[in-house]
Amino acid sequence: MKKQTKLTKELIQLLQGEKIVSLVTTNVETGLPNLSMISWVLADPSGKKIHFAVGHKASSIDNIENDPNVILGVIGAGSCFSIKGKGEVSDIIEKTMKMRVVTVEVESVEDVMFYGGKVTIEPQYEKTYANDKGHLSF
Repeated sequence: MKKQTKLTKELIQLLQGEKIVSLVTTNVETGLPNLSMISWVLADPSGKKIHFAVGHKASSIDNIENDPNVILGVIGAGSCFSIKGKGEVSDIIEKTMKMRVVTVEVESVEDVMFYGGKVTIEPQYEKTYANDKGHLSF
């Protein structure tokens, strides 16, 4: 897959809810790359935006407000993808918890799987906190 300027239909379908996605931002204090993992992700049907939620005090919020360039790492749809874009942070939203939503304007999507490799099983995770609040929406 060549570099694309928006998400494919397959990636849009993949990013509709709770998926393990890596988030790379630039640390506001050190200027170095900062890696964190997120799971509340929602791709816009246009393929041009991705929304994700984080806790309202997450360090990635300060990082994105200082430098909006982000990379989202996605494993699924048979491969690994690097999605680059610029993030914009919402005000604090109070639902079942205080959170902020980051909207990423997708600039490029690149298949970064090593030559000859194919993802056959997508990563899974288990929540270790009480999930009695129902489905999260933003």
